[in-house]
Amino acid sequence: MFHPSPRLLVCTTRSIKHIPTLYKTIGCICRKSLHVATKSQTKNSAYLQQIVENSHSDYNTEHGNHNDGSHCVNSVKSSILDQALLHVTELGWSEKAIAAGAKGCGYSSSASGMFPRKGADLALHFYQSSNRSLFDSLQAEVQERALRDDDTPKPSVQAFIMDAVDRRIRMTAVYQSTWPQAMGLMTHPSAAGDALTNLGQLVDDIWYLAGDKSHDMSWYTKRAELAFIYKTAELFMLQDKSEDFTETSKFIQRRFEDLGVVVSTLSLSKDFTAGFLNGGMQSMWTIAKNMAGVYPR
Repeated sequence: MFHPSPRLLVCTTRSIKHIPTLYKTIGCICRKSLHVATKSQTKNSAYLQQIVENSHSDYNTEHGNHNDGSHCVNSVKSSILDQALLHVTELGWSEKAIAAGAKGCGYSSSASGMFPRKGADLALHFYQSSNRSLFDSLQAEVQERALRDDDTPKPSVQAFIMDAVDRRIRMTAVYQSTWPQAMGLMTHPSAAGDALTNLGQLVDDIWYLAGDKSHDMSWYTKRAELAFIYKTAELFMLQDKSEDFTETSKFIQRRFEDLGVVVSTLSLSKDFTAGFLNGGMQSMWTIAKNMAGVYPR
């Protein structure tokens, strides 16, 4: 019997061992990412060092005497990517958008060289930031309900999760016209590992805040089904022309009703989880590639 921690990601080493093909793919992705990162680090280290030196004094002033240079670097890069998101609608998920973001932060456009995966780095940053925003918002609401003295009923687990999925999809819907490009970029081998991690973190956060305490195989199947619902809703949203994405909200509700994802004990087997992760996600990535015009070479 499996005894996973409630905070494990859906793509842990233990679950991957049930999926030999995906396991080898992830290993290839990690090695390729390391190679790309190493080359980029050499190429951009001089400019990065210049930015760190110029911004380190400001960082110390704001946060006190802090000697963690990596924290400063990450802060600079995050600021550039945040600013770049303002240009995505016009320039897409591209190096040009990152260059515009660097200029907006007062840096040279060549600072875009700090992001070797270019548009994929920008898309992954947005995904991670949105996940954090949703988690912080949901956590605050959960804590607020726990402190109430009144008899206000808590939402059901299914209602909580449906609302969380709907809210997260709406964050992405802001970039509806350009999101197919982002999805395509995140299927590239250098970014696919991080994309899987982001999706795993998202569904784990939602189940965790919903109060899931399972310690058996259902821990995996719950997250696998929720990931499936989220990705299908994401694809539906891209085609949604209704006002305020009401049709997407209805679609999410139907998927929960049809699949019956929220039950105390799921009947899905280990073979389903393996098949979903190895086949289902691969199929969705293929769809994303086709929509974005990205094809394997």
